Amino acid sequence: MRYAILTLLLGLLWGDSYAGGPWAKKKGEGYVQFAAYAIPPINRLSINAYRTKFLNRSIFDATAELYAEYGLTKRFTLSASLPLKIVSSGQEVQTVDPNQLGTNAFGPPSMVLDAGTLVDLGNARLGGKYNFFSKTIHLAAHALISAPTAIQAYNPNTGLRTAYPCWGFQPSLSIGYGKEKMYTYLESGMNFRTHDYSHQWVANFEIGWRVGKRTYLAVALDAIVCLPGQSDIPNSTQEVQTGLYVNNQNFVAFTLKAIVPVSDYVGMNFSLSGGLWANNVQQGPNIGIGVYYKWKKKKKSSAVE
Repeated sequence: MRYAILTLLLGLLWGDSYAGGPWAKKKGEGYVQFAAYAIPPINRLSINAYRTKFLNRSIFDATAELYAEYGLTKRFTLSASLPLKIVSSGQEVQTVDPNQLGTNAFGPPSMVLDAGTLVDLGNARLGGKYNFFSKTIHLAAHALISAPTAIQAYNPNTGLRTAYPCWGFQPSLSIGYGKEKMYTYLESGMNFRTHDYSHQWVANFEIGWRVGKRTYLAVALDAIVCLPGQSDIPNSTQEVQTGLYVNNQNFVAFTLKAIVPVSDYVGMNFSLSGGLWANNVQQGPNIGIGVYYKWKKKKKSSAVE
């Protein structure tokens, strides 16, 4: 499994991926989605390069997220997302045979924290996208603000988090091409973060094809790489205990997506993600399912004399 590590996307790109690409909503058009994502319980983290860090307890991470887009003008689209998260650490303390560790694995932290469950908000996001070129090739500028919107105070006895305790501002550019039966785009930018969390380079590439009359299948490649220099847990000497919203979480991840419209307005999204390379990230797949509703602005009908 050394070169086939499945990793969690950590919620860093899911909210952004809905608004990915340079295409803007038309004025008055909108899109709303409710989605759920889950990472099965696992007690292993991926550590650069292709190594494993064992944890004392298995960590479960699930997210229910509401996401919306609205076209304010024919070129400017506003987006927002609000995630509710459920994270937990298992009751059973996992045992690791030291003889199985070798050179590519590390034993669990020396301190065993309490088991627990935490239900709280994740990082809420507000974004804007401006399409400044729309011909055969489309170009757009993006800005995304993420806020530390978790309500409950951090409990060091369990080490559980549902959000990064910092602000983030992410400007980016995207370029894309699309026609009736396929689309593709590339987006890249920087996420500047506060409270001693490392700034991040963020990039997304996606290509999709229409299958049948309505369904689209897509393949995405996402990357987040933190700039070096900051500790894994800022302002703390504690070991990484859960891998939930710590610093220096880097990955290159591969995602399969399916967009299945039920009608012109309602449809479903399915996704399965796994990592090609990661650091401080859980070795578990991210499974997602969502339901969406979209609408278009009604055209004014002319009066007939």
